[in-house]
Amino acid sequence: MKTIIVYNNKGGIGKTTFSVHLALFASERRIRTLVVGLDRQGDICRWLSGGDEHLMNGHFFRVNECLQVLYSPMELPQDLANFDLVVADCPPHVEIVDQVDADLWLVPIDGRLAMENMGNVYSALRRADGTILIVLNRCDLIGKRALEGLREAAHQIPHATVRDEPIPSSAAIAKASEYFRPVWKVPYGKDTQGDRAMQAMCGDVLKMCGFEGRL
Repeated sequence: MKTIIVYNNKGGIGKTTFSVHLALFASERRIRTLVVGLDRQGDICRWLSGGDEHLMNGHFFRVNECLQVLYSPMELPQDLANFDLVVADCPPHVEIVDQVDADLWLVPIDGRLAMENMGNVYSALRRADGTILIVLNRCDLIGKRALEGLREAAHQIPHATVRDEPIPSSAAIAKASEYFRPVWKVPYGKDTQGDRAMQAMCGDVLKMCGFEGRL
């Protein structure tokens, strides 16, 4: 079993969007996946249930044959051997870093504040086991020069891997949460720039976790 923790000590930067797409992308490739909503808001649970699921602590529900969701605020269960992959959507709380274990920490960065907030908890991330992967998200909105500066700064972070190709700002990706679907299933979302970038990112992350033979 592999565990991906999607985290940054800043809200509104795409953690839930990344978590949803990773989980659906994996399950569509027959990887037995569990999504854990560690954030008390439970947005990922509502998204994956189509807005219908009543949130109850410790409650599992099935999305499809290869995907289940668990609402478990601030606590990652330990006995999850029935799954190939666990994707945890984290709240922007420093404490969570010391409470969970990961094979890969996926850290979205959408600008300078997100980078600084990530820096505030970097020592805690380094104490934790697992690879740190920084993914630039929607950074085309800040301008080419600022994007290059942000990318360069990310590469200066010791022991972190940076995915140089950013996820662009995308109307199709923005639609995904409104339709409770992945970008490739929203109207006019398939084969858009946002769709191609999101699927490429999901594939790269799963390869890093050893699932290349399933893609």
